[in-house]
Amino acid sequence: MKNYISVKMIKAEPCKAWKDFKGHMTGDEGYKIYYPDGYVSWCPKDIFEAQYLELEKENTISQSDVDNFISKVEAIKMGDKTTVVQATFKNGFSMVSGSSCVEPKNFDMEIGKQCCMEKIKDHVWGFLGFLLQSAKNGFKGDE
Repeated sequence: MKNYISVKMIKAEPCKAWKDFKGHMTGDEGYKIYYPDGYVSWCPKDIFEAQYLELEKENTISQSDVDNFISKVEAIKMGDKTTVVQATFKNGFSMVSGSSCVEPKNFDMEIGKQCCMEKIKDHVWGFLGFLLQSAKNGFKGDE
C-alpha cells in the first residue's frame, strides 16, 4: 500500500448531526461539509476543527490567516546582542529566526522579536499560499 497527501478546498457551516452514525448521536455539534463535486457530508466539531483551517477569503491568504496560523511564540536572548524566536504553527510545525544588533548597548528584545516575526510571517505567507494553490488545483502538474 502507498501513502498519499491530499489537500482540498471545501465550504462548511456549523451543523448538528441529522442522524446517528459512527458513535455520534443526532444533534451532536459538527459541520456540514460541501465538496466541489457536490458531495455533502457531516463531520464532528472536534475532528473538523483539528483537520481544517478557516481562511478569511476564498482565493487569497490574508494577514489574519497568517497571524491565526501561529499558535505559540517563544523568544530568548542569546549572548548579549541576539534575539532568537521560535514560532509554532497550528499544525505543530515550528520555525526559528534570529536577529542581532552590532552593539550590545543597542539590544532591544522587542525590536529583535519584531524583526524575527516579520521573517517568520513572510515564510508563513508562502506556506499557506502553497496549501491554498494545492487545495484549489491538486497536484496534477499543470503549470
